[in-house]
Amino acid sequence: MQISEVRLKKRDGDDKFLASGSITFEGMFVVSGIKVMRAKSGDLFVAYPSWKNSDGEYKDVCFPMTKALREDINMQVLSKYEEL
Repeated sequence: MQISEVRLKKRDGDDKFLASGSITFEGMFVVSGIKVMRAKSGDLFVAYPSWKNSDGEYKDVCFPMTKALREDINMQVLSKYEEL
């Protein structure tokens, strides 16, 4: 699957949650709720939409199944974030 669009909006006033938005695949499938986050180490990472279960744990609603797709999503989302 090819990413055809990344939309992000920066969030102000939060050092951990930096931006949110969506990614579109091949102009036909959209994943909303993508987040750009800052880890405790200072590194940026992409977080996927999630929900909180009854044990208080967060579970991803959707996620890439291959390493190559995960790397492509990370590269394109973080690149878009740097443009903001």
